[in-house]
Amino acid sequence: NESMNRAMKVLKDKHIIKESEGALIIDLSQYKMDVAVVQKNDGTTLYITRDIGAAMERYEKYKFDAMYYIVASQQDLHLKQLFKVLELMGMEWVDRCKHINFGMVNGMSTRKGTAVFLDDILDQTKESMHEVMRQNEKKYSQIDNPDQVADIIGISAVMIQDMSAKRIRNYAFNWNRMFSFEGDTGPYLQYAHARLCSIERNCGFEINPNIDISLLSTKPALDLIDTIAQYPDFVKAALYTLEPCTIVTYAMKLSHTVSVALETLWVVGQERKVAEARLLMYWASRITLGNALKLLGLKPLERM
Repeated sequence: NESMNRAMKVLKDKHIIKESEGALIIDLSQYKMDVAVVQKNDGTTLYITRDIGAAMERYEKYKFDAMYYIVASQQDLHLKQLFKVLELMGMEWVDRCKHINFGMVNGMSTRKGTAVFLDDILDQTKESMHEVMRQNEKKYSQIDNPDQVADIIGISAVMIQDMSAKRIRNYAFNWNRMFSFEGDTGPYLQYAHARLCSIERNCGFEINPNIDISLLSTKPALDLIDTIAQYPDFVKAALYTLEPCTIVTYAMKLSHTVSVALETLWVVGQERKVAEARLLMYWASRITLGNALKLLGLKPLERM
């Protein structure tokens, strides 16, 4: 196409490519990047040639501040070669390009032992979540759309397992752990959010922003308030490192801290001022946890 032809012209004009056994190559061995073949001896181009043209076209069209290539770590060399070639071509914007690599998932098979696609995994997780939800018929009957809720929990299970560790690390896909409502899993985060929503529904009064802050002086309350306040720092860290696991780690920390607080800091049945202070604290927890889930691409559930 036109962008690829223009890329080839720049490569030739700047004497970056040379012929080798009828093929056109770029020798990057001095940069410890081996040789990049841009055109085979039969005249056909390769991925790197198309990627060079595409990068040039995208910059001309969008004048981007940053362009991320989200590609598995097996392509590390390819992306290094691409960026080096763009640099040799004089593309000053190449430092705005970044490779966001990730590891591989091991054990991606059904319980029957056959390899599956993502749709199959999501269908199976949805079915499994239905089974878990039906174990409590009373709560199940109160859910307006159990099919949709099971779908969201299933998606949360898959996504949180995928984003729990640093993206470059390979990990083992674990069906049983993924479905658990205990431990650091997607269902656990959704349960924590739904539990906070339940507190607001059942308290019997509205949120009062004008509380007596001195009523939140116990260690569980102070720990929870401190954790809520840390959220902006975790978001900044995630943006800087481009690591979703940073937000997952925070969401888990907040959920665990909420769980500890709920063991002793009840709302229902307490003196009104105390109840209002605690409700505001749990409301802030729910808003913050919901924001973290949405940042991860998940829909926070109010009932489950």
